Amino acid sequence: MVFSRPHGYRTATPGRTPTEANMGISANHPWKLSRPTTSSDHTVPWSAVWPIAGLTLVAMVPSSLIVPVLKEVVAERFGAGAFWTHSFMSANLIGAICATPLIAHCCDRYTRVWVVASGLLLDALLLLGLQFAPDLRTLLLLRGLEGVAHMLALSALMACGADLSRPGSRGRVMGVVGACMMLGTAAGTRLGGLAAPHIAFVVAAIVAAGGALLTLMFLRNRAQDRAERTRWTWAVLRKHRQLLIPFAYTFIDRFCVGVIISSFVLFLADTHEMLPATRSRLLVMFLVPFALLVYPAGRVIDRIGPVFPLVIGSLSFGVLIASYGFVDVNWLPGVMLASGVVSALMFAPTLSLCATFAPQRLRGSAYAGFNAAGSLGFIAGPIVAGTICQLATTPFGTTAAYQLAFVFAGFTQILCALLTLPLLLRLWRRDVFGGARGFPASRDTRPDA
Repeated sequence: MVFSRPHGYRTATPGRTPTEANMGISANHPWKLSRPTTSSDHTVPWSAVWPIAGLTLVAMVPSSLIVPVLKEVVAERFGAGAFWTHSFMSANLIGAICATPLIAHCCDRYTRVWVVASGLLLDALLLLGLQFAPDLRTLLLLRGLEGVAHMLALSALMACGADLSRPGSRGRVMGVVGACMMLGTAAGTRLGGLAAPHIAFVVAAIVAAGGALLTLMFLRNRAQDRAERTRWTWAVLRKHRQLLIPFAYTFIDRFCVGVIISSFVLFLADTHEMLPATRSRLLVMFLVPFALLVYPAGRVIDRIGPVFPLVIGSLSFGVLIASYGFVDVNWLPGVMLASGVVSALMFAPTLSLCATFAPQRLRGSAYAGFNAAGSLGFIAGPIVAGTICQLATTPFGTTAAYQLAFVFAGFTQILCALLTLPLLLRLWRRDVFGGARGFPASRDTRPDA
């Protein structure tokens, strides 16, 4: 079938592919972007988006179900100290980072339906293994392998969502996927607070196995370009350096979230003596507005661009997380609600920018790198916060140690926004984000067959 050339499509010049020409990207200077053209194709295939979004929700439940019972399933079960209890929340991400080349290869080279189903089924089996781990060392090893399976399924699902997005609708499509990620996290967090700690891993395994079955029932195969053989992210980043922007933001955002789901949960237990159900309720107050507002935030950035929501959200979230240790316990619900609202402003732009800057054939690799950057931040968050708490508890006391950890996390969020603001403003002044619609034209300019 022959398609006419889209309106505004630029003819390729030597050294540039047609899609790079359409993006206004120089072959020799990837940062030097001319004004991009825009596409009139804003149609959203919602019938295909909703299954991806629903499966993303299901995939996130097992990973967050353990959070409210972290103290019971690690610290009390194995007698682990603060450092190793924090490290449990990072072990799965270490595994995911180490396996990122494999995850990227699978997402871009194989049918994504089977990649998602295989990842969820393997996740279920490893979660069952966690239930019967005989010692802390085995628990951490299985946790690392479980992270590989989870990230494999999640990266494939995100790439599926990115493939369905188009200029003018990218914020909405990825906003829906991002909203379901947060709803799944919120649902898992609440379910973990209600489930008995001694069966938490079993419940998580049942959810993951159900997700694998639902994938085979409802996720449809779509034609996808096969990626050329590459050394994964470093080669992708050399060709598409703009991806460093969403990678940097997801790193620091997940760093702060890692502090919340580890140090903040332990802070609530140690300082305020809250039970798991109460802890999970506070986390849900953060996650639910986060989830519900990601899609509206996506609509906003489709209209005004990603720069100001991203920077304003980051600055506000930095101030809020720094205040966690100083706020009266009666005000914590309001602070968590506010944190969820501003987090949505940060999350939607980073998801959309990653989809925008990555070519269709490498979106699996791009989102594997995106998730790896986030995982690295998520690893660093609990470990850095745990180290701060460990070192500061003796001289300053438990409460002051947690306060110091929260202030440090807030400072990193603010610093990230301030350091990237000049670059974002420079790109915005050059109209790199596509004028009123907010984003450059898609690299995937092929009409759907």
